[in-house]
Amino acid sequence: MPIEQMASKTRIVMLSDMNPKRRMLKYVLGVAVVILAIGIFSFQYPRLVTQIVFGANTSPVELALRGSYGAREGDEKTAAIASAATAFLASLNDAQRKAATYAFSDNAQRSNWSNFPEGMFPRGGLKLGELTEAQRANLENLLAEFMSEKGARNIDYQLAAADTLRSSRFMKYGSEFYSVAFLGEPSTERPWMFQFGGHHLAVNITVYGPDVSFSPMLTGGSPLRLRYGGREIFITEEETTAARTFLDSLNSAQKKRAVRGEQAIDLQSGPGKYGTVPAPEGIKGGDLTDTQKGLLLGVIAARLGFINADDYAAKMATVKAEIDDTHFGWWGPQDVRDAAYFRVTGPSIVLEYAPQDGGSATGHAHNIYRNPRNDYGSAWIGIGR
Repeated sequence: MPIEQMASKTRIVMLSDMNPKRRMLKYVLGVAVVILAIGIFSFQYPRLVTQIVFGANTSPVELALRGSYGAREGDEKTAAIASAATAFLASLNDAQRKAATYAFSDNAQRSNWSNFPEGMFPRGGLKLGELTEAQRANLENLLAEFMSEKGARNIDYQLAAADTLRSSRFMKYGSEFYSVAFLGEPSTERPWMFQFGGHHLAVNITVYGPDVSFSPMLTGGSPLRLRYGGREIFITEEETTAARTFLDSLNSAQKKRAVRGEQAIDLQSGPGKYGTVPAPEGIKGGDLTDTQKGLLLGVIAARLGFINADDYAAKMATVKAEIDDTHFGWWGPQDVRDAAYFRVTGPSIVLEYAPQDGGSATGHAHNIYRNPRNDYGSAWIGIGR
């Protein structure tokens, strides 16, 4: 018998005679090695894994910035914001300040936000868990200048919701993992940016002189229903109630135009979607009665009401002037509470509400606001704007 055939026959006999337990052990060890390799890769390259598995866009925002910016005189509100921001930064030590600050031109950090938890999506900036009580109080003062009382309360709800979730090695939940960052130096004349966020929260605010852009802003939450301050709350109750009230105000012909599908869809302009403007679908504001227009403005107000009164008034005046060209669309069931996606699309506003997990009992949703004309303050800081 040729040597090659003898060797092949010997290998077959050895494999067939191998103890089944040994074969199982080898199989288990092989699987363990593969799992370990995946774990090591995920630990070393979490953003890449998130991008591959979930299709998340983790690239820097493609926003061409101007080379220089002229001085623009701020107003009383932006002066108060800059003062609170300066006070917070002054309370940090050198290492903390280095972690919290970036060049204004840093487009990678500008778009470094997501609905994913820390670990799956590492963020830049200074972590909330690294602040002293005094520093955290200074941060809360700054947030109070930017946001309305309702908006600040929503942030508190988000942090409380995060603290109900259990962390793992690769998914880090909890308020201590939320981050704060600054692009540029707080100023009453030159542009700068403030970021605060973490799991299901991204506050991106660009300030230039008297003007403030809150776009893009991600909220939502998981869980949406939790106990806070001794009572049961539903984080997105106001937004979903306003949308339901508007939908119920439509007659059958109007509702037929507003309802675009029986299944909820996902965010169209979420993280990593700079420059993506969902098509206007649904019923148009110009085809509504005055009462219905007021209810549609109520849907918008429920979301924009997160920002301070000064900027809220200016932005609501704009969307009110554009209401006839603003569309409302609904995707999903009409008889199941909080299980439908809805979208408001206007010249200066995109609002999306996207329930996840089929509108589960615990509640999980993604909620986005963008101004397609001034995302990241692009109308002020971008080339050709």
